[in-house]
Amino acid sequence: MADSPEESLGPIVVAVDGSDCALLAVRWAVHAAAREKRELRVVSAVGTVPGGYAPMAMMPSQTVVDEMHAAATRAIEAGVQLAQDVDPGVSVNGQIVAGSPALALRHASAHAHMLVMGRRGLGGVSGLLLGSVSTDAAAHAHCPVVLVADEPPVAGPVVVGVDSSPTSHAAIAAAFVQADLLQTSLLAVHAFGGFSSAAFFGGGQEVIRRLREEAEELLGEQLAGYVEVHPDVKVDRHVAIGNAADEIVDAAQSAQLVVVGTRGRGGFRGLLLGSTSQAVIQVAPCPVMVVQTES
Repeated sequence: MADSPEESLGPIVVAVDGSDCALLAVRWAVHAAAREKRELRVVSAVGTVPGGYAPMAMMPSQTVVDEMHAAATRAIEAGVQLAQDVDPGVSVNGQIVAGSPALALRHASAHAHMLVMGRRGLGGVSGLLLGSVSTDAAAHAHCPVVLVADEPPVAGPVVVGVDSSPTSHAAIAAAFVQADLLQTSLLAVHAFGGFSSAAFFGGGQEVIRRLREEAEELLGEQLAGYVEVHPDVKVDRHVAIGNAADEIVDAAQSAQLVVVGTRGRGGFRGLLLGSTSQAVIQVAPCPVMVVQTES
């Protein structure tokens, strides 16, 4: 997905809510900002969170609003301080964004180059950055979203899931850029399947051989142009029979970043994340970048 004019000049935005997972996201984001020579903006959302601070209250009282602002301010201050400690050379600022977390982060993403957030928030109904918010951002943000769950690895390849969908093209482009920035290799993963057992009885190993050749040809075509643009990136390929999410997650065990598209082949615009992307962001042990594309 090509950056819009705003995104090309925009900051890397990291969302915080006071959780440890959000601080891990800050660590990843400040390194990304340094690599890309961009400003880092630490944001926290303040809005009506039903059942969070005042159960059954449609409109929070001023006391509740003040408490929410104070909590957001503390989270931002902690995030900004951590970013400055990790890399004093990165320009960083904090901002409270108004509205429910999901909608506020969607809005913030429209002016960002990248949105980084923890895969889990404070937990329970009181968290300002819940797992559902992360899922919403990954599905609906206007820029790439990176979800961080654990201490990010500092070695390993960038893994990208590849099929023939438009979002796969966008994911491949983003993966090559990240591999270049990280000065590491790229592992392109493509899984094929979806045929009946009758195919095996009718053709046996010949069917598998033909399908594998077609998959390898598709993968080569998808990668070709990017290899020329990023000649310093070593590219490895993995073609397998099976479930795409399983293959990507398996490759992620030794990766420092996984890149996937919002919807794969057969997806429908307007739906949430495709099943492969959903599965990967739930369980991958390293940060996952979800890339969108315009239809």
